[in-house]
Amino acid sequence: MPAHTVDHLKINGGRFYYRRRVPTRHQKTLGIKNWNRPCGKVSYQQAVVLVTGWAAKHDALIKSLDDPETALQVRQETETAKMAPHVADMVKAQQTGTLPPSFDPLEAARAGYEAAASHPSFDDQDRLARFRAIHDASFGPHVIPPINPDERDEFDLVKRKLERRITELGGNPITITAMSEGYFKKNQLKPEVRNKYRRVIKRLIAQVGDIPLDHLNADRLREFRDAQPDHVKASSLQSLFTPIRGMFKHAIGEGKISDNPMPSIVLKREKRSKQMIKCKPFSPAEVRRIFAAMDDVWGSPLRGLSDERRVAIHMVCRVQAFTAMRPKEVLSLMPENVTEKSLIVIESKTEGSDRSIPLHPEIADFPEFFHSGGFDTFLSQRKDRVQSVRHNFIRLIREMMDPPIIHEKKVLYSWRTTFSNAMRRAGADGEMRRAILGHKEAGALAHYDDGPEFFKKRKWIKASDPRIDYPDPGEDDDLV
Repeated sequence: MPAHTVDHLKINGGRFYYRRRVPTRHQKTLGIKNWNRPCGKVSYQQAVVLVTGWAAKHDALIKSLDDPETALQVRQETETAKMAPHVADMVKAQQTGTLPPSFDPLEAARAGYEAAASHPSFDDQDRLARFRAIHDASFGPHVIPPINPDERDEFDLVKRKLERRITELGGNPITITAMSEGYFKKNQLKPEVRNKYRRVIKRLIAQVGDIPLDHLNADRLREFRDAQPDHVKASSLQSLFTPIRGMFKHAIGEGKISDNPMPSIVLKREKRSKQMIKCKPFSPAEVRRIFAAMDDVWGSPLRGLSDERRVAIHMVCRVQAFTAMRPKEVLSLMPENVTEKSLIVIESKTEGSDRSIPLHPEIADFPEFFHSGGFDTFLSQRKDRVQSVRHNFIRLIREMMDPPIIHEKKVLYSWRTTFSNAMRRAGADGEMRRAILGHKEAGALAHYDDGPEFFKKRKWIKASDPRIDYPDPGEDDDLV
């Protein structure tokens, strides 16, 4: 019988066999050196069919293992299967009480960890399989943690040490990084918010490491809280913990962890009222002085500031002053949203911020400026386009004006409250002001109401001027 003419088909004692050497590069991955499989009591033709099929499957397997990621996964499965009988024997012995009285599972775990970590011939996958086996055998659900506090601390220490090494070597779907990214994706956070939250998570990881989320206990969260400077305001500290709080809530909801330590973390209580926290408006007199300063300082070349950026910053502040738009909203305008009649704000801070704002006569030149590329100078700022405007505006009112405006709550964002107050002084009601500012009205009725008609908004926009004093004794009151 011409068995030798078919690859991997061998004959021995009248029986047919499939015999094939595993490529050297994949022997450790699969845990074997050869494939050796009998064909059974079959004819030569049947043996050829069987061997050809097995060879095709193994050809595909070898090809797939040439992908490092696939090889890594298969190697982990191989090592885990190799250790499984030992783990099962150990678990059974502990459950049935057949281990010697002198046996200490914790000491065995320590010894096993040190042996696996220091073995000269072990690679990362060998160690990973053994660390997992030790964890399953010594810290699985069959093990009752010690009651003695000191012994429990030792127990938890070794357990966390093993889990960290398993995470480092094999990855872990519930690390701080993995769960925070899952939280960002699940909640469809906007890119700017996501980047802000990522910076917080990076600070947390720098403090405690990228550990499994169930290791991020209350003590470590307090450690992170206490590492913040003493002068950090309560609102800033609360903001710092917002993405951490959201990450835990997401992990609980997805069933990744069973305990949320955040409720036990005490943060500074905000003692300031909302009126104290929010930005303060500029008075009409201050607005007139600011406009004069903008014309004087930004109306001619300025050292350290390109002409394009100088003119663009001047325009951003003018637009804010007559629209109550947020700085980011002005700098995020798209060409299709800037017309001769209105500025359309979409995808802003909140859902209720999407709105159409009639163009104030004082900024009638803005559409032409915008469409001619006046804001192109900001395109080079990838992270925060508002930063340049904010910096130069604060420098203008704090350093270049005489006398300066030094109130710390009077900043670039103050233009919103300033124009809202101007509308109130002109006679616009609360509904109109909310429609212009993009604030959402509470109540079920808001779902069925598109707000004031455009022509009414245009009327109050034209009637409002933050530079004009109206006979209103509460002109400097904040928007409520």
